[in-house]
Amino acid sequence: MKINFDTPPAAPDVSNDLAVRYAAARRSVPRWRWYLIVLAVLALPAYYGIRFVSDLLVVSAPGFVQMEQVTITAGAAGHVISILSRGTTVKTGEILARIQSDSNNSRLSYPNRNKTPAAVIQAMQTAHRLQQKVVALRQNKVKAIHKLLVQGAATAADLAEAQEQLLAAESSAVQSRAALERLVVQPPTMLPTMAVSKAPFAGQVLRPLVYQGQWVAPDTGIVTLLSSRRPWIEAFLSPKDIRYARPGTPATIIFSDGWRIPAVVSSVSAEAGRLPPQYSEFFQARGNTLQVQLRLTKALRVQDMIRDMPLKVQFRFWPNL
Repeated sequence: MKINFDTPPAAPDVSNDLAVRYAAARRSVPRWRWYLIVLAVLALPAYYGIRFVSDLLVVSAPGFVQMEQVTITAGAAGHVISILSRGTTVKTGEILARIQSDSNNSRLSYPNRNKTPAAVIQAMQTAHRLQQKVVALRQNKVKAIHKLLVQGAATAADLAEAQEQLLAAESSAVQSRAALERLVVQPPTMLPTMAVSKAPFAGQVLRPLVYQGQWVAPDTGIVTLLSSRRPWIEAFLSPKDIRYARPGTPATIIFSDGWRIPAVVSSVSAEAGRLPPQYSEFFQARGNTLQVQLRLTKALRVQDMIRDMPLKVQFRFWPNL
C-alpha cells in the first residue's frame, strides 16, 4: 500500500493558498513582556538575596528614641482643681496642676466676712460627689472582673489590681468627706489655700495620673512630664557584635522613612538581658542582648521627637577605619 503525504504549507499563515488571519493571542509576543515575567519571578529571590548579603556586610540592631521622663508630685494634700491634659506642650515654670489644700498650716483669713464662701463649699461638694461616682465605677469593675475570672477570661492579678483601685477610690472618698465636714464646721474666717505644681523643664505632658476633684497626698504623682531636651538612642545589640559598638564608635540612625542621622556610642550596659517583648518583632527570637546608648550629633526632626519611636541603628563593619 502506498502512502501519500500532503504537501506542507509554504507559510504558517497560509492554508490552501488562502491567507489565514490568526487572533491577536496567536501572534508574536513582544520581548519586553517576557522580560517583565522573568523580573516578577526573580524579584522575591533577589530581595532575600540582597537582605542576606546586607546582613553579612552591615551590623545593625533595633533601636528606639528615648527622652527624659519625670513624674511630678502634688507637693501638698488636697483636691485637684485643674490639671493639664495629655499631649499639652509646656514651658519651664508653667503651671501643671492646681491643688486646693485645707491643711491647718496653710489657711488664710478672710477679713470682714462671717462665713465660708458658698463657692468653696460647692466646689468641695462637687469633688465629693465625683469621688462617690469613682467608687461606684470601681465597684462595678471589680464585679465585672470577678465574673470574667470565674469564666476564665481574666486573671487573679487583674482582680487584685481592680480591688486595689477600689480601695484607693474609697480612701479618697472618705478623705474628701472629712475635708468637706471640716470646711463646714471650721471658723468662718478661715479658707483653704491654693497650691500649684510647675514644670521643672520644657516638655510635653505624657499622661495625667490623677483626675479633677481627686484627693491627693503631698507625695502622690499627679502628672508624667516628658522632656524635649537632649534625646538619645537606645539600641539592643547581640553580644557577638559588641566589638562594633565600643564607646566613641560612630553609628548611623535610620528612621522608618529612610532619613539618616549620625550618632556616637556613649555607653554599653555591663550585663546582658533578653530583648524586651514590646521591642521584639514578629517571629523574632528574644535572645540575650546588650543595651547600647548612643548620643546624637545632629538634632532630631520635630516629627521624630516621640519616646520609643522605632528605628534601626547601623554600626560600622570596620570600626577601626
